[in-house]
Amino acid sequence: MTYKEIYDIAMPVAKRKEERLNVWVTIVVRPLSVLLIKPLINRKVKPTTITKISVLASVIGFFFLALSHSLVYSLIGWLFFFIWAVLDGVDGNLARCTNQCSPLGDLWDTMGGYAAMVLMYFGAGMAAFHDVNIYDYMQMPYYLVLGGATAITSIFPRLVLHKKKSSGIDSKAVKELSDKQSFSLSKIIGMNLVSPSGALQLVLLAAIITHTLNFFIAAYCVINFSIMMVSLRTLLKE
Repeated sequence: MTYKEIYDIAMPVAKRKEERLNVWVTIVVRPLSVLLIKPLINRKVKPTTITKISVLASVIGFFFLALSHSLVYSLIGWLFFFIWAVLDGVDGNLARCTNQCSPLGDLWDTMGGYAAMVLMYFGAGMAAFHDVNIYDYMQMPYYLVLGGATAITSIFPRLVLHKKKSSGIDSKAVKELSDKQSFSLSKIIGMNLVSPSGALQLVLLAAIITHTLNFFIAAYCVINFSIMMVSLRTLLKE
């Protein structure tokens, strides 16, 4: 199969329209994930196996960030999160190309995305604690608090969204938050900034290189808290 044939199967039109709003994924992550499919198609590799490897990559990335005492270790941590992002695309591509889609596989994929999101933010907070920041504007233990708070605020509204979606309550609110094709410009920018496989990775890389992880984790704590409050206001309307 050619790259285009694999891409056409792995990326149905509806998924392309939804994903094109996530710029980093569209330009870098998805093309790489499609390239990795070809050698896997005929080797009877299960998509859930790829998902499990991707989860392991995010855990390794977390430990490199959390225990980092040097730029090199922080960069290695970032690299493993990038590997997670690519493999997170590979499992879905492989499932569609080999007709192995399943509810359990989707559950694994969702769990892996949630895990990576939490671990990335918490790891960044711990890395900020260890890093020689260009300007420390608060006592260093607070960076750990910011890391934990950012991880919580990133995941909490998603859990409420899925609960409301599964309960069938006020589907209009659920559609407003989950239908990416109807997103306003501000929502598109927000989605790119906080997507763990999206522009968040670029911002994290820049923060690691410039030793500004403390500013990174503070900024994302504010961003995620703001998104959480707006999301909860929409979801909890009577």
